[in-house]
Amino acid sequence: MHPPKPENFKHPIGPIPHKIPQQGFNRLTHFGGPPTQYNHTILVYLIGVISSLFIAIKIRLQKVEEDKMKSELSFLKAQINPHFLFNTLNSIYSLAIKKDDKTADAVIQLSELMRYIMTNANDDVIALDKEINYINNYIQLQKTRLGNTVTVDYTMEGSSFGKAITPLILISFIENAFKHGVNPNENSEICIRITIVGDYLTLFVSNNKVQSVQSDSGIGLQNTIERLTLLYPNNHVLSIDDNPKTYLITLTLKVG
Repeated sequence: MHPPKPENFKHPIGPIPHKIPQQGFNRLTHFGGPPTQYNHTILVYLIGVISSLFIAIKIRLQKVEEDKMKSELSFLKAQINPHFLFNTLNSIYSLAIKKDDKTADAVIQLSELMRYIMTNANDDVIALDKEINYINNYIQLQKTRLGNTVTVDYTMEGSSFGKAITPLILISFIENAFKHGVNPNENSEICIRITIVGDYLTLFVSNNKVQSVQSDSGIGLQNTIERLTLLYPNNHVLSIDDNPKTYLITLTLKVG
């Protein structure tokens, strides 16, 4: 029996190509799917997870900051109200000692002031009309108490209608002038001007520096400055001119 001739032998899977096509080579090397698309999907997923965590952390920090600010404001208000009451009661006590006929009127004025504090002091904002009326009552009470021992120049210009303000944010500057600018034996002059133009209120207060008969740590004024920082971080400008003869403040804040 003779072996088969070479020309009759055939490869079982067909003729062997002399060169593997480039296209076929690419298919072999990328077997299992394109890796770039898979990596892109993972990257998008990771970005989504990180973004969600970042937003959650940011919201939590904002909540903590808000709670902290509310706590600080409550603490500051708790200090301001007894502080103001203490000084006003001293004023009425001075009238009572002298058996002044104006003592009864002063008590009524104080009751109006305290009603305002008890009703509105814990509000975040209040109608500017009420705050201005509160200031008017306070100044009138001080003028009643001090009589001719001090010259008080008080003016209010502009419309407060439809505007709002944080309660008790102005009074500390006015109170400070009466505490440290009045002495019967010295030239005592206090100037208070409130001007409202558009959405902005400007308070100007000045007093001569005299030998004050009151001793005070100034906690009310300092607390007001801190409250301004917390409540009007980008909506107020406070200027203080503390020179040897006079003490002047100018405060402008947004009330519209």
